[in-house]
Amino acid sequence: MAKPETHPEAPRQREVHAPPRPPAGGRFQATEPLGGDPTPAAPTPPPGGDWRAGVATASGLNALAGIWLIIAPFVLGYRTGDPYWNDIVFGAIVLVLGAVRAFGAYRQSWISWVNALVGVWIFVSAFWLDSSGRAIWNDIILGVIVFVLAMLSAGASEDAAYAERAWYRR
Repeated sequence: MAKPETHPEAPRQREVHAPPRPPAGGRFQATEPLGGDPTPAAPTPPPGGDWRAGVATASGLNALAGIWLIIAPFVLGYRTGDPYWNDIVFGAIVLVLGAVRAFGAYRQSWISWVNALVGVWIFVSAFWLDSSGRAIWNDIILGVIVFVLAMLSAGASEDAAYAERAWYRR
C-alpha cells in the first residue's frame, strides 16, 4: 500500500516505536532520552570546577609563603651563620611570582614552574647553607610548601588549557 502524499508544509507525524527491551539477564541502560530527539549537550567544564580559582588559590597561598619567608629570619631569630638574605631574597621572588599568578596570569603556567624550582632551592639550601635547627626546619617545610603549591597551580592551568581545546570537547 502506498503512503498518502502530504503537503510539504503540513506538520509531520512521528512514527510510534515500541520501547526497547532490556537485555536478557541484565539492566537496561538508556543511551538517549525516550520520546524525542536528543538535544546536543553543552560543553562540560574542566574537571574540578573553575580552574582559575584553583590557580588563584594555590598561587595566593604561595604568595603568603613568600611573605613568611621574608619575615622568618626576624621572627625566628636566625643566628649569624644562617643566611637570612637567602630567605629574604627567595621569599620576595616567591611572593612576586605567586602574586602575579594569583592576580591574573592564569594561563602563564611557566611562572608556577619557576616557583617550583625556587621551592626546590629553598629545600636544598636548608641542608647546604643553614646552621641552626630553626632555619633548617623552616626552609625544609617552606621549600616543600612552595613546591607543592606551585605544582598545584601549574597543574590547574595545564589541565584547563587542555580541556579548553576544541577537539577535546564532545
